[in-house]
Amino acid sequence: MPSGASAEPHLLAEVRRGEIVEGVIRGHVVLVDEQGNLARGLGNPGLVSTLRSASKPFQAASFVESGTLESLGLGTDSIAIACASHQGEPGHVAAAERVLAAAGLSESSLRCGIHLPSNAAAAAELLRSGAKPTQLHNNCSGKHAAMVATCVHQGWPQDSYLEREHPLQMEIARRLAKYAHLDPEVMPYGIDGCGLPTFGLTLQEFAGALVRASRSDPAIQRCQAAMAEHPWLIGGTTSFDTALISSAGTTLLSKGGAAAIFGAVARDGSWALVIKLESGAAVGLPQIALRALQQTGGLAESLPDPLSKLFHEPVTNWAGRVVGEIRPVFQI
Repeated sequence: MPSGASAEPHLLAEVRRGEIVEGVIRGHVVLVDEQGNLARGLGNPGLVSTLRSASKPFQAASFVESGTLESLGLGTDSIAIACASHQGEPGHVAAAERVLAAAGLSESSLRCGIHLPSNAAAAAELLRSGAKPTQLHNNCSGKHAAMVATCVHQGWPQDSYLEREHPLQMEIARRLAKYAHLDPEVMPYGIDGCGLPTFGLTLQEFAGALVRASRSDPAIQRCQAAMAEHPWLIGGTTSFDTALISSAGTTLLSKGGAAAIFGAVARDGSWALVIKLESGAAVGLPQIALRALQQTGGLAESLPDPLSKLFHEPVTNWAGRVVGEIRPVFQI
């Protein structure tokens, strides 16, 4: 096990109010090489975590590989929204709706559920207009739209597309298992917030899957190219993934997920980085991820805006006064 790695979560950041440490953030950081071997790490690389939205390119790959995209006359923006955890801004909603319309479907075909846009401004505007949120505002609506469109193209059942035994979900499981070097029949899984299966892998297995797929899977590579081409669609105006991909998408791609999991992979498949925060809360994750990428060579020490602003994002009070900071304190 590399220096610094242990079975216990590692101290990654401190939350400071003035010079007082009022909270700490612990977790796990795993860096693998091009073969998926553990290169450097902190905490437990064998920790099993659900992948949540960090695995979205794997879930979107069938949309590309099946020929659904071309058959519907859709472009790379449709691949990007299929890989997205978007913030429900109007452009995100429109992108997901285009996929459905091209397949002759509507919002009622989705099974992801309804929530307000996660972008505060978009949510406020929607409420001011008197409109109600729909499933298209769900941060996973692009993925679901691509899935039901793929079912139409493949002649698969649409109503049951969420089920683990559905042909599409079986195909996703096989792809993920192939690159994680696992048996798809025994991979543990739970149900994500949007209703789809979310698989449980060790952090090293997930990092290995990211790096191997990036090197050898044409559908995943097309997903990555679309993410780099349309970074705003991947998250939105205040999204960390959007900021990171906008600045560094020619060399790396990232995708975070709920419960504080984050994956980044080199476009050339030379490394992958996975981070999991022990609390399951994403507070401090951008600062920790940026510091880890700097220390492992994924990013330069001098960060461009807006990444520099994210790295030094202060803790403020209700009056907007700077009262503290989240400070990464680890060395890989």
